Amino acid sequence: MSNLKSGETPNARRSKNLAILALMLALTIFFCFFPISFGAVTLAFMILPLLIIAQGYDFQMTMILGVLMAVVNQLAWYTTKAAGPMAPVWQNPLVCMLPRVLIGVVSYFVGLGLRKALLHPKYRITEEGKEIVNQKQIYAIDGVISGISTALGVVTNTLFCGLFTVLLYNGKMLTNGTQISLELILTWFGINFLIEIIAFSILVPPIILALRQARLVPPPKMGREIIIEEPTKETDFEPTSF
Repeated sequence: MSNLKSGETPNARRSKNLAILALMLALTIFFCFFPISFGAVTLAFMILPLLIIAQGYDFQMTMILGVLMAVVNQLAWYTTKAAGPMAPVWQNPLVCMLPRVLIGVVSYFVGLGLRKALLHPKYRITEEGKEIVNQKQIYAIDGVISGISTALGVVTNTLFCGLFTVLLYNGKMLTNGTQISLELILTWFGINFLIEIIAFSILVPPIILALRQARLVPPPKMGREIIIEEPTKETDFEPTSF
């Protein structure tokens, strides 16, 4: 079913989606050029908007934001971050851009596959039509799926950034005098890795839940419908079944 509100047209929904995309891009730009640090730990909050879009919207919006985030991040390493010791590494598009795009691809398709496999809406037939009876269960499972998909998106980012750095730069001396070694690579990528997985996996599910309840994003795409006869309380949750 559609996530359109009463009286809302498809054009109005597209306008809202565009506004959400613009907001998420603005947050991406802010976090990219003004990273948030907690002591010696700097979390990659710039990927958080992409992780949210990947769990709440369609693949087209996910790819658009993923590509834009990759471009913004690349520009940052040529401007405000150019003085960093690892800047020559991050200025390589294979290290800087491709893993960012893959975050959205992996997070989106993992979430889509798990929802179609694990989310099965149960309906009973009433005089008004179909009524879902397992709303709370759907919300709970959807939150777990959002957390798992987010974690794998973070893993994808770190894995491919580290992999390309090892393949292209391990043992080399950069033009700024930095000696790239496996120990340096593991330290650079590993210091924030576990913290980002935990933090983002906790942050994304409640954000998605709030957006779904506000109908700012569509209901989750789900698997096979189940029709039952049990009476239950009325609900206004309208999932999409594919």
